[in-house]
Amino acid sequence: MTATVEEDDWVATLAERLPFSPLTALGLLLAATITVRVVAENVSSRAIFESIGPLFAATAVVVVDRYLVTRGVTPRDRLSVFAFGLGGFLAAALVTALHLLVLSLEGLGPRNPLYLTLLSGTVGVAAGCVAGWYEIQQRAAVREARRQRERLDQFASFVSHDLRNPLSVADGRLQEAFRTGDAEHLRAVDESLDRMDELIEETLSVARSGSEVIDPEPVPLVDLAASAWDAVDTADASLEVHGDRTLHVEEERVRRLFENCFRNAVEHGDADTVRVGPLRTGFYVEDDGTGIPEDVRDSVFEQGVSSSQDGSGLGLAIVRAVADAHGWEPRVSESEEGGARFEF
Repeated sequence: MTATVEEDDWVATLAERLPFSPLTALGLLLAATITVRVVAENVSSRAIFESIGPLFAATAVVVVDRYLVTRGVTPRDRLSVFAFGLGGFLAAALVTALHLLVLSLEGLGPRNPLYLTLLSGTVGVAAGCVAGWYEIQQRAAVREARRQRERLDQFASFVSHDLRNPLSVADGRLQEAFRTGDAEHLRAVDESLDRMDELIEETLSVARSGSEVIDPEPVPLVDLAASAWDAVDTADASLEVHGDRTLHVEEERVRRLFENCFRNAVEHGDADTVRVGPLRTGFYVEDDGTGIPEDVRDSVFEQGVSSSQDGSGLGLAIVRAVADAHGWEPRVSESEEGGARFEF
């Protein structure tokens, strides 16, 4: 996903490099601490009464974090929820500690003030996570509104520019057909109309692929790659899948992403072999073709950019739109054989 002012690169990078989910770790730590305390009190009714609510809150934090993972929420957004949860813990613990301090000064201090502070902080974590979930929902709405505006601008540019050339060709050939009666001009008109239909369909695909993914489903990476490969005219090229992982995606749209990557490799990169495999936080698609020059890698996902005069410049724009919808950040580099390598 493209970095913006409210989404600094270092935050996303930190979230992706963490070896574990900090929110799950915090919830488990709090739940374990509360459980040890209850056991140390010989599972007394008092200890259970004090701890049952906070223990439920700590367990709920872990369940919610696992739910965010299954919904495909990005590591960055989950780190934001953790930050809200940690803030809720500190705020609730501070308020409770001050209250208990006042009681102790008046000689009314309860037993185990530190433990009560911990229990209060645990409930604060749950409240903070609710606030964090609301915040990332708001961010998603802002991102989608921005994408909608960008897609409208792109579509307006496309209608005013990209369709003008085949339309002009069709108009000129049609006039020549009226003047000369030569059917060959009508064939050129038919080709121009087919080209316009193709451009419109691909542009609409870009627009449709930019919306948020509502109900992602778990799909094996190998199945997505294989089904997309079968749908593409790959001539004599071959597909290699190294390893597997399960992706939580909208299957049809991600299959389109793979199809366009494969077409790019075979039709524009003259690749003989295309490889797909998992990364620690995603997956890659690479080939042994001619590759993508380093000076144009930052622009290959933009609409209208193509290495071929006959290309629409929409294939990789569709890839970017699907990736954005799933919260992925596509990156372009060079494979070991000098071909193109796309990482998601």
